[in-house]
Amino acid sequence: MRVSVGDVALYFDVDGGGLAPDGDRMRERPTLLLLHGGPGADHSLFKPETSALTDVAQLVYLDQRGSGRSDAGEPSDWTWTRWADDVAAFCRTLDVTRPVLVGSSSGALVAVVCAARHPDLVAGLVLDSALGMPTTLDETLDVFERRGGPVAREAARRYLGGDRSDESTAAWREHCLPLYGAAGAGSDLASRIARARMNNEVQLHFQDGGCGPAEIAPYGADITCPVLVLAGAHDPVSPAAGAQRLPDALPNTDVDVHVLPGVGHSVLRQAPDEATALIRGFLKRLAAAA
Repeated sequence: MRVSVGDVALYFDVDGGGLAPDGDRMRERPTLLLLHGGPGADHSLFKPETSALTDVAQLVYLDQRGSGRSDAGEPSDWTWTRWADDVAAFCRTLDVTRPVLVGSSSGALVAVVCAARHPDLVAGLVLDSALGMPTTLDETLDVFERRGGPVAREAARRYLGGDRSDESTAAWREHCLPLYGAAGAGSDLASRIARARMNNEVQLHFQDGGCGPAEIAPYGADITCPVLVLAGAHDPVSPAAGAQRLPDALPNTDVDVHVLPGVGHSVLRQAPDEATALIRGFLKRLAAAA
């Protein structure tokens, strides 16, 4: 389905009911609003794993502006703040109240910015392999080297340092992209990317800095809702060291950090049973607090 939000139409999909029979009444269930990564990917990267949560929540998948089946809009609006404000406008348009934002990779940064700019909207945050955690390039390169040896470190250093030549890009794809997956296991990332609707222009816009600084810390003091952090011990993109520092960057709320062993980038994809169990527990705590 598509809905007009400001100057664009955004695509969304819904999995599970918002109301569930409970004796002689209909019980309202929480809404999980899922925000994909990339930036420039689409919501399909979450599927099918997150469907396991439909017994406890209604899942709403949103393709962000410029991504998937949503309108592209203007490239100047492919920013963290615009994407965050789109989430808030989307919720107002469809009367989605107090959702829990589930963001993966760059979608986690969009979720954080939304919660900071619209604190009355968001009931909680689930940040999976979040982009923008307080970490360093050296820590990222260290994980690439630990996983793939010196050749992976050098390929990552060149590509992440801004070298987008054909040679550098080919080395990145050969030596680094496979390391997004769980250590010692085959990755299905290639097949997921193949079936996703990717907007490479958004990715290039991001790589050129057009989305704005990719940092959570500037928004940290404005986050007041509870936060669940999921991180992979073998994630070279969002190193676990950054996840462990995140509570210090979010001083005004409770932050629950879980680092899962043997997992790379995207805990929801690579350790779905553990991730969904943690989200279930998080939802129970939110309900108890409410």
